Amino acid sequence: MKKALVISLLVVTGLGLAAFAGPLSGSWDMWAMLTVDKGTEILSMPLFGTTLAIDYTTCGWTFGSTAKFDKHAFTNLFFEGAGSVGAFGFYSVLDFVPQTPSFKFLAGFADLSIAGMTMYAGGMLYNFNHSTALAPSNGIGYIIGGYGIAGDCSVWVEAQFNAPSSIYTVWAYGYDSMLEWILYYDTDTCGWEKPAWTVLTATCTPAWSGLDIYVEYPFACFDLLTTVNFDCTNGFDNVCFKIDDICTGLDWLLLDDLDICFNVQTKSAVGQFELVLADCACFTPYLSLVMGGGTEEAPANDYITGIQLNALTIEYDMGQGVTFKAGTLFNRVWGDTGFAKIGDTPTDSDDTYCWTHSGDLLASSYYGTGCCVDAALGTYDEYFAVLIDGDACCGGAFSVSAFNWFDDDLTASFMDWVETEVDISVGIGSNATLSVGFDLTKDGLDNMVLGVKFTF
Repeated sequence: MKKALVISLLVVTGLGLAAFAGPLSGSWDMWAMLTVDKGTEILSMPLFGTTLAIDYTTCGWTFGSTAKFDKHAFTNLFFEGAGSVGAFGFYSVLDFVPQTPSFKFLAGFADLSIAGMTMYAGGMLYNFNHSTALAPSNGIGYIIGGYGIAGDCSVWVEAQFNAPSSIYTVWAYGYDSMLEWILYYDTDTCGWEKPAWTVLTATCTPAWSGLDIYVEYPFACFDLLTTVNFDCTNGFDNVCFKIDDICTGLDWLLLDDLDICFNVQTKSAVGQFELVLADCACFTPYLSLVMGGGTEEAPANDYITGIQLNALTIEYDMGQGVTFKAGTLFNRVWGDTGFAKIGDTPTDSDDTYCWTHSGDLLASSYYGTGCCVDAALGTYDEYFAVLIDGDACCGGAFSVSAFNWFDDDLTASFMDWVETEVDISVGIGSNATLSVGFDLTKDGLDNMVLGVKFTF
């Protein structure tokens, strides 16, 4: 009862704030899964979730707060702030676990851009015991870095103190993306949560843990990236030379990157091939190279032995807001398209793939299996789906999707059919949406999900 009262107060407060015009914005959503025991016909609610998010914007700054609840607990409460003062930019996030209750982490980052150079610094205070009732076990870690251009050269430098390196993300995707990717993918909610960036050990006297230097410059007929790493364990750890997008002379094959690394006692050369595919109307093939061969000096993956078709999808817009989708998964494990010719045995880059509930392919090693249609990874091979969307009343919109899933190995099921998932969403005006979804199997109704979302 107390929990329901807290949720109700948060909802009323959030909707009340929505009545104010100006810099306030946010959303509130709630959903519940209902199931019926086929033996006793008893209705139960195994899953429930609700989230209230509010943002306040003023003077170029945005302050936000998000509260999350599940069926049994107030699971998360965090506050964010982002903005700038002159040439300085700032971002911070503070997180609590009310269920425990405990402090989880505090992270803050600042950057300065001037004269073609950007410097950044950030740190985190993290409680390693946030999910337990134990006394806090806190640790502090931080990074200091910068990047800029000197003539034809681009330089990135970052030092870490009891913290993981972020320089690769900054180099490949930019500093702003690094801040966004403080999040991690939560397979319980199939969405992004905080934090992925954390500290290494539970100490409040952080020691230096690493230094990375990236230099990108033209060399001969290509651009070369040189990376140097130092750490406290090895001193000089490695120097690597990276070349991207090397032409192989074949229109359909590209050497996406070649990395040559030297350690004090070892060296290695690892490459990654990429197949260049032409537009194929509404079909999308998923191909990988099959590697083989090898000698005593280079045990495996010495050369290309073939091309493997792993999956095939089709998506076609039939007009009038109707889309047809289908997919077939021929092989669940693929992705080893690299080779190694010097030094250690190559790292196996194979991954296990599955279908998501929206008919997309997902690499389970990164996202886990919680967001796969078949969490057991081995039953759902094919699907076809129909998606319909259009305008609803009062400025809203509606969408309907029906996914039919099949298992090629079934023998006792009609046409190998396993399950049908139906999801319906109807906008009531421009800021309210009602949703319902249900799953049907050969045994009848498996579950139903009801939801509502308000935005303001």
